[in-house]
Amino acid sequence: MSFKFRIDELSPAEASFLKWQYGFDDDDEPFARALWQAIGRAWDADAASGGGTRHLERLGSSGAYPEEVALYVSFRREDGDGIWNDLIRRAGLAERRMARVETALDRRRRA
Repeated sequence: MSFKFRIDELSPAEASFLKWQYGFDDDDEPFARALWQAIGRAWDADAASGGGTRHLERLGSSGAYPEEVALYVSFRREDGDGIWNDLIRRAGLAERRMARVETALDRRRRA
């Protein structure tokens, strides 16, 4: 599966984030996949420690990946759906959460 984004409407971090959320292809750059996973794990570790660790702060420091971290943090905060819907709209993708996906169990029941 591959995605065609309206790349002129998205920053490189936003395009990478959408690919990460939709699932990676085999051809994706392993570094981008590892970066988004590291950001997600840093968020979880910081949340679990109650502020004792500062992994996200270090990932978002100058010279690291501030744009990616800022995008992830804003998505995980209270207005995540608004950010997600804006990214989907600007990328020209169909909102996958709105479609009903037929599972193997549904197909067997129908048959």
